[in-house]
Amino acid sequence: MKQFFKFLFASCLGSGLAMILSFFVIAAIITSMIASLSKSSDNVKIKDNSVLVIDLSKPVYDREIEDISAMLSTDGINNKAIGLTEFIQVIDKAKNDKNIKALMLNLGMFQANGVATAQEIREVLEDFKTSGKKIYAYGDMIDQKSYYIATVADKIMINPAGMVTLSGMGGEIMYYKDLITKLDLDVDLIRPVSNAYKSAGETYTMNHMSDSNRLQTRQYLNSIWSVLSSQMAQSRNIDEAKFNDLIASLQGFLPQDAYKNKLIDYLGFKSDYKDTINKYVTAQNRLSAKTKINYIGYNTYRKTIIDINKSQNDNIAVVYAYGNVNQGKGSDLSIGSETVCKAIEKAANNNKVKAIVLRVNSPGGDAVASELITNEVIKAKRKKPVIVSMGDMAASAGYEMSSNASYIVANQTTITGSIGVFGVVPNFGRALKNKIGITFDTVKTHANSNPMSLFVPMTPEAKAMMQRNVENFYTNFVSKVAQGRGKTPDYINSIAKGRVWSGKDAKPLGLVDEFGGLKKAIQVAANKANVKNYGIVTYPKTQSIFDQIIDNKSQEVKMKTLTKELGKPYSFFLELKNISDMQGVQMRMDYIINF
Repeated sequence: MKQFFKFLFASCLGSGLAMILSFFVIAAIITSMIASLSKSSDNVKIKDNSVLVIDLSKPVYDREIEDISAMLSTDGINNKAIGLTEFIQVIDKAKNDKNIKALMLNLGMFQANGVATAQEIREVLEDFKTSGKKIYAYGDMIDQKSYYIATVADKIMINPAGMVTLSGMGGEIMYYKDLITKLDLDVDLIRPVSNAYKSAGETYTMNHMSDSNRLQTRQYLNSIWSVLSSQMAQSRNIDEAKFNDLIASLQGFLPQDAYKNKLIDYLGFKSDYKDTINKYVTAQNRLSAKTKINYIGYNTYRKTIIDINKSQNDNIAVVYAYGNVNQGKGSDLSIGSETVCKAIEKAANNNKVKAIVLRVNSPGGDAVASELITNEVIKAKRKKPVIVSMGDMAASAGYEMSSNASYIVANQTTITGSIGVFGVVPNFGRALKNKIGITFDTVKTHANSNPMSLFVPMTPEAKAMMQRNVENFYTNFVSKVAQGRGKTPDYINSIAKGRVWSGKDAKPLGLVDEFGGLKKAIQVAANKANVKNYGIVTYPKTQSIFDQIIDNKSQEVKMKTLTKELGKPYSFFLELKNISDMQGVQMRMDYIINF
């Protein structure tokens, strides 16, 4: 009995401490929100002779979202992630703002989901330069994505004790087969016979890359790199072959080598660079040497645009589909079929919306959820133009929902295709028996009454049924793409088979229509809707901080428990959870790019 009260007291104490901690966390969030709101309500006045400073070490998403971690930071709203949609409009305003004389890029580790986002930001900055204004870039440690963006700058400086991680493109896939074998786990990968390139499930059944996956990965990496290296070499006025030789021999890594090989312009420190910028701005604008040059942060300048997406009589709706595809509601960083379908339906039924831009940034996911969203796109297209803007990736389920739009715009560096499906069926029965002595027995009315158990091996009939299932899904996938792209199923099948393509290679195949980013897609939508003056409205509504707390609380508790119980071999158990959560056929790809 003493033990009972001991554990009861400990449990109550733990719960009480958790409640107290939660109270302080929520209180901190509320305090930060109030402070942020009060700051944002102040009238921001842009002084003459200002330089707009953009921190490229902040996370970048397709649009601005509330971020709990940002709200809890000491910087508050100034630590917010950058939204690409808003970034386009902020830089366009700065381009035409007589008080903004130049841009300064603070370089670091560029945090985006892929390469295409970096390409879009670079294009926006290139457009800024058409105003005649200059861009300057500085970094202590510069990763390759940041350097790629920075090559649009007129001058680049790096800390002499820093580093530029120029090494080309590569990637790694973690394979779990040997560990799965050691743990006495069993995993069946079921995919169409023709889908040799559909490699997402191979991580559980192989311990190395398949020949097909190696072939497709090498091709799309080389394709994407050809775009990036050409742009970087041209901007730095270096022969492209020489540029690639420098990268191959790591002659751009150390600041001194980067300077010697004309990959950067200066070695120095941030305060030195501000002095340099001051001189350039003063000279270019014919200012007095005593004129003060002011520096304004991106998030402060952002507050000068109150209604960045303002509805008008004619509007272009941007519907965001970001993250893995799942059934249900989803979140700002995951695609829930219910939420995205409702958003498309609302945009389609809104008489003030003249065209829809579906922004897809997804490696794929649940096949049923993908079908639901694709069907909604087809319905919306009957009422008004639906233009897809592909982000870093629009692969597998991400491609299916794109394929039936009126028109598809993608970056050359977008990862797309992966038209294929697979199913993963895990079995934990042998592991539970051999490791901890738990066994299972069954009672059935029919021979296959329990066909998809996590603890009993599949019967031959169940495996055959699953094989037919994935074959049927693949046939349907190919048919949907053929219908949307105006091709024959035989042609689509010849370029599909689960194969991944770069945007550059996808266009000649007829999988996309035009190269460009979100800005281009909005322009295409306006042209197809025959509207010139229009507003931008966005769907679905972003989640508030409190919504995030409610939605993520139980999940965060689970993840903390797993971390405590399982320790560092955490990623593997997350993978086990992923395959356990996979229900039915999947349309997704493994994404391995390191750039």
